[in-house]
Amino acid sequence: MNILFIAVFSPQSTNNSQRDCLIELGHNVEEFNYRSIPNYNFELQKKEGYDIILIAKGSGINSYTMDALSKNNNKVIYWFPDPSSTFSPEFSMKVELSDVAYFDKIKALNMGKKVNSNCYYVCEGYDSKIDSIQDIPKEYDVSFIGNLYGSRAEVLKQIPNIQIISTAYGSLHSIEVGKTKININLCTDNCASDRIYKILAAGGFLLTDDWEGREFTGLKDGKDLIIFNSVNDLKEKIEYYLKNEQQRINIANRGYITNKKLNRLEWAKSITYPN
Repeated sequence: MNILFIAVFSPQSTNNSQRDCLIELGHNVEEFNYRSIPNYNFELQKKEGYDIILIAKGSGINSYTMDALSKNNNKVIYWFPDPSSTFSPEFSMKVELSDVAYFDKIKALNMGKKVNSNCYYVCEGYDSKIDSIQDIPKEYDVSFIGNLYGSRAEVLKQIPNIQIISTAYGSLHSIEVGKTKININLCTDNCASDRIYKILAAGGFLLTDDWEGREFTGLKDGKDLIIFNSVNDLKEKIEYYLKNEQQRINIANRGYITNKKLNRLEWAKSITYPN
């Protein structure tokens, strides 16, 4: 299929790996890096002749452009990966004017369904080209990979000797996971981030709070990862799994296997070849 992919293709953007997976499936993909194009709404309104117009969030794309894309082309697919807290009226408009919309977060999905019945959950997952097991020695007992905002700092400052890593982008993420015995995840707005899938893809042991929609991923508490329910519970489980290495390794191994289907190639299949 011929696909016009309207997205951001900066060095750290997940849209890059999504594009690569679409190409791997045999699609012809034309990039439209809209934030770097002056008058991008005007330019988009002239686009036609594609099998699929795929819009990744598309901040600033207006209703006139959405109408033109719908009239000039075959199928408009909208992809919204963010939590519901950022689902503004602008994004609701784009969902309403698309043929189908896909969401990575359940709360945002439920909001989308209020304006378009053709809304579905698809896990964004991990990038199989860079998120992989690294055979390196363990350096940290406990780490958190990511930026500190919201309540994260308040929780993590209560964890003794935790390593905070805020600059592990791209392939560096798997290296830091490989250095760590226990990888912590903290969800935002009760939603999963791709950190979960990246940690498991790198063979890491994951200790996380729960998130809405976990049942759709197949990841099970006590089998593929460990869920904590409070700061005290988190501290107790860190202490337990540091002392019980084989249990930790077994859970990490099972999580790696279950997580293998949660990659971006599967995302690309779900977006372009829905059941």
